[in-house]
Amino acid sequence: MELYDFLEFAPFNQMRERMGTDQFGQFELFDPSRHLTGEERSVLARQGLPLPRSLLSRLLDYCLCYKNSRVAIIDEGVLHLAQCDRFPDRDQYRAGTSMRAFEATSTVCSSCLQTLNYQGYDEQKARKEYHNRRVLERFSLEAFWSDYVLYPLNRDREKVKPIGRL
Repeated sequence: MELYDFLEFAPFNQMRERMGTDQFGQFELFDPSRHLTGEERSVLARQGLPLPRSLLSRLLDYCLCYKNSRVAIIDEGVLHLAQCDRFPDRDQYRAGTSMRAFEATSTVCSSCLQTLNYQGYDEQKARKEYHNRRVLERFSLEAFWSDYVLYPLNRDREKVKPIGRL
C-alpha cells in the first residue's frame, strides 16, 4: 500500500487554499480541563480570574501558566510573571493576561525579571544598574507577551510543573 504525499495531494492543497492558508500547523483536540475556553480567555484579559494554587502552574522557564496560557498574577500591587524567590505563598491568586485585568496601578516584580533574565535584566551586576532601571520603567505586559508567547501553549511540549511552596 502506498501512502499519499499530502504535500503534493491536489485536493488537500485546494482545501488549504480555500481556507486561506499556505502554512502547515498542528491540531489538538479541545479539552476544557487543559485548554482555555473563549470565555476564560476573555475574563483573563478583561477582569482577571481568581485561581486556586492547585490550578496555577509554571513552565520550565519559570513563567506562570494556567491551562494552555501564560498568565501574570498580582499580589499587593506587584505583578508576578514567574515563580521567583519573592513569589507570594497563597492558596488563591488573581491571574490575568492584561493590565486591564488588574485594575490598579502595579509595578512588575524585579525578582521575576531576574528569574527570567528578561531583556538582560540582572541585579547581580552593578554595571547593569542603569539598564535594569530602564527595563523596570519601560516594562509593559503587552511587550512581555510578544517575547513570551501568551497563548496557546502546547502543554505536552512545554513541560508544566505545579507551583511549589517556597
